[in-house]
Amino acid sequence: MIAFEDPKNPGNGPAYHTGKPCCEKGCDNPAGTAWSPHWCFECNVKRIRRIDRQLNAVLENFGERKREALEDKP
Repeated sequence: MIAFEDPKNPGNGPAYHTGKPCCEKGCDNPAGTAWSPHWCFECNVKRIRRIDRQLNAVLENFGERKREALEDKP
């Protein structure tokens, strides 16, 4: 399990709570993890997974474009 996904990881513990609620609309859980002071553990996991999917899509697109460019070279 990746550290940001592990509820037992110290980076997700109360030492990182900011005393503020999570910034996600409709969530009142305490904000603060080692990965962000603005999101609670659950919302932060969703956020990082979303970022990961987006970055992987960019990398896939980059790889396809690079292959296309290399194939077009004489």
